[in-house]
Order: sequence, then C-alpha cells, then structure tokens
Amino acid sequence: MLIAVAVVVGLVVVAVLLLTGAFGGGDRGRAPGPVREVSVQGLRDFAASKGGAVYWAGDLPGRRLELSQTGEGNVFVRYLTGDAVVGDGRPAFTTVGTYPAEGAYAEVRKRSRGRDMENKPAPGGGLATWSKKRPSSVYVGYPGSDLLVEVYDPDPQRARTLALSGDVGPIR
Repeated sequence: MLIAVAVVVGLVVVAVLLLTGAFGGGDRGRAPGPVREVSVQGLRDFAASKGGAVYWAGDLPGRRLELSQTGEGNVFVRYLTGDAVVGDGRPAFTTVGTYPAEGAYAEVRKRSRGRDMENKPAPGGGLATWSKKRPSSVYVGYPGSDLLVEVYDPDPQRARTLALSGDVGPIR
C-alpha cells in the first residue's frame, strides 16, 4: 500500500508538472496531501470548509470520488471507475483540478492565442483552451475569478466535451 501511495504521488507530480508546463509552469506541481475517497456530501463539506470554490464535474454515475489537495491549495477531484483503489497511480481517470491563480482568466486568454493552442467559449462566460500537443487537459478560466480549472481525461475528446458541457462548476 505504501508503494502504491508513493507511485500515485509521483505520477500526480509528474502529470501536474507536464500539464502546467504546457500552460506556462508555476508551483502547481507540488505533491498532494492525503488522498482519500469521499462521498458527494463529504466533497461538499470539504469545499465549504475551504471558503473558496472547488470545481468538479458533478456526481458521475458509476464513479467514486477521490479528493486530494496540495499545500499550495490546488485541489484534485478524480473520478475512479471499476475496481480502482484510492491512490491508483494510472492516469486513467477523469480529473478536475482547481488551482488558485491570480489573473487566471487573463492568463487563459493569453495562452489560448499561443502556438499549437485551441480554444472555445466555455459555459458561464468562460474560456477553455488546450494544447494540440497535450489535448487531454483542458484549462478553463472565468472573468473575475482567480481560479484556473483543469479538466483532464485520458480521452482528449471526452476532456473537451466535459469542459464545454456546462457540467463542470463549483461544488455546491
């Protein structure tokens, strides 16, 4: 079990470093704190205790929720499928990341005009952008918000569809 947790932490760090590297870097690559399975109510309680928005894709049928947070306040909600255990190190699961980032919307707009980037308007007045080189991660920013939202799925089309569906939003 300890080896599995170490593998998960290592993979999450590598994935975040790669994903944020495509978006310009930053401190998002720090290792997460404890990883745990939560209920929808547990996730709501966690979000309420943070006093700030935490994004998710809603309660997806047939999936269990996994929650982790870094020391910098980055929050990851992963949707485990099948017999996957908490801390499963495979990058095989839909994940919604919430990153505190001053000027997130302006940064998304700036990056969306970069080389090898694509973008579309996101529901709620936001902007979604993704790299053609790493299309499995879609970054979304909203005017007036200092939160960057990442929607990851191993299937790039599913990541884009979910990010643009209107289902990704703050936990209420």
